[in-house]
Amino acid sequence: MMALHTPTHLDQKWRAILLASQELIDAAEEARWTDLPLQAQYRDKLIREFFAKPLTVDNALQIQEQIKQILAMDEQVLGLARRGQEEARGILKGLHTGASAIRAYQN
Repeated sequence: MMALHTPTHLDQKWRAILLASQELIDAAEEARWTDLPLQAQYRDKLIREFFAKPLTVDNALQIQEQIKQILAMDEQVLGLARRGQEEARGILKGLHTGASAIRAYQN
């Protein structure tokens, strides 16, 4: 018979997932875009490990709300990434405009 998650084990594993999710938000807030893929892979590994063992019905009901919390955190990361993308697009546009002005002046 497979062992079910104990509440302590479940809580520890879930806290690690939440911490990894917060680290994703922190990286996005600090515009550490190159860190995001590795951090996301790590969190995905934790999630896969968490759900590798059966959950009790009580645990599943409790986790339902926590999954919503993680999804909200992911939305926050996506929003920050979109904002960063728009900022980068603006910078690139400014650089392109400046380069065009320099070429025009040189000619």
